[in-house]
Amino acid sequence: HAMGGVPAWAETNKRKSSSDDESEEDEDDLLQRTGNFISTSTSLPRGILKMKNCQHANAERPTAACISSVQFHPGAQIVMVAGLDNAVSLFQVDGKTNPKIQSIYLERFPIFKACFSAKGEEVLATSTHSKVLYVYDMLAGKLIPVHQVRESTPCVGQHTVSDLYRGSARCAGVGVQSPTTKELIGSMKINGRVAASTFSSDSKKVYTSSGDGEVYVWDVNSRKCLNRFVDEGSLYGLSIATSRNGQYVACG
Repeated sequence: HAMGGVPAWAETNKRKSSSDDESEEDEDDLLQRTGNFISTSTSLPRGILKMKNCQHANAERPTAACISSVQFHPGAQIVMVAGLDNAVSLFQVDGKTNPKIQSIYLERFPIFKACFSAKGEEVLATSTHSKVLYVYDMLAGKLIPVHQVRESTPCVGQHTVSDLYRGSARCAGVGVQSPTTKELIGSMKINGRVAASTFSSDSKKVYTSSGDGEVYVWDVNSRKCLNRFVDEGSLYGLSIATSRNGQYVACG
């Protein structure tokens, strides 16, 4: 009131009437409600969702360190937990006791990212403190160190697994390696730091999110950039995922 009343931009009951602002009004309405914008859910019934508390997955091996990766096995009733305490632990999931199957300790190797291979026969782990990629063969019970390609830097981060290839995201490039021989197939360079990467459902494309908010689409066979677009509103890309039908890309 001391400055002459409420400014126009702060009035909540004033609606824009100009035709030029219709698109902005539609956008405001879109952001003010929640719901299914694409389609209705076919798996969740209407009504109340029943929930119950279960035992912690890592109850038999709790850790005070930060947990960096949690993933369910693609085919078995097993969950994998890895973290900055240099250990990868496997638990049998029953919701009651969740007994520990085994733990793999990697000396001086705080795990930044770990995941199962596409078929669930291996566990892959990377660290920001080392250029080595550790592969644990679950069937043979053998730990295999795989040295990174020569142009990689110590900031080896997230890795993505598909049926055909394994890509490791580094500071400014993405290396694609064979899951069988662990040899380098090719690499792709981007502007800035690689924040996250993922494969398409058919493993023919790689989607890479950079630290400056740009998303790159690569052809795996030719290693050429097919498309490049900006993730609007992104301050720093942390995750990226694709839908199974290849229609949607989600960036976070």
